[in-house]
Amino acid sequence: MEKDVTENTYLFNPGYSVGERSKNGPLFHLAQRDSQSLKSVAETYTAPLDLKMALIQTNKDLISKGIKEFNTLLNQQVFSDPAISEEAMVTVVNDWVSFYINYYKKQLSGEQQEQDKFLQEFQQELDTLSASFLEKYRNFLKSS
Repeated sequence: MEKDVTENTYLFNPGYSVGERSKNGPLFHLAQRDSQSLKSVAETYTAPLDLKMALIQTNKDLISKGIKEFNTLLNQQVFSDPAISEEAMVTVVNDWVSFYINYYKKQLSGEQQEQDKFLQEFQQELDTLSASFLEKYRNFLKSS
């Protein structure tokens, strides 16, 4: 005599319904185990992403702080006679930019590629602020 394969299968069990939501049902235990496994996997794989996002935000904040400080430095400059030459002022401003780049470079975190990206953006912002400052200085020299 052949054994009935549906005898021990819950899907064919007369007392079981497909939509069962009982905590004693076999689907509940499978779902609970799978849910815990998925949660563990998600936490494992998103933790590095969360850390990376935190480092990126930290670097953005750091660069923003540097830009504000550099802008403050430029705004504090008072042009007076006797003025230094335009070439000398360009040298001074370039030295300031180099100082800020080197100072903030040491404080960046994360992968080298990310740091380089932030340094490039920082350099561009400082160059833009410097160009504006030097234009004001040229206008001062012309008016003196």
